[in-house]
Amino acid sequence: MYYLIEHNRTTKTTECDEYNNYIDAQNACLLKEQQFLTANKHEMEVVVFEANSLADLKQTHSRYFVKKDSDGTGTGTLVAVGLVGLAAFLLSRK
Repeated sequence: MYYLIEHNRTTKTTECDEYNNYIDAQNACLLKEQQFLTANKHEMEVVVFEANSLADLKQTHSRYFVKKDSDGTGTGTLVAVGLVGLAAFLLSRK
């Protein structure tokens, strides 16, 4: 399967469409890129991925699928990941 991802880098929201055909997915991607460029929406990222399932894609490209926190943002998740990374870095320096 092919997945067209539209990701807003500012709000961290993601829309995902599924395609059976790579050419159809790529054509839709190019159309979306053109629309966002024309509308001056530079915060938008549009990509096509191939994966066996959406679950696999969410595992391999999890940054596009940040879970919302109770306050409606995904920042807590990102902070938690950042803190774990920082802790691992600091422990490796001992």
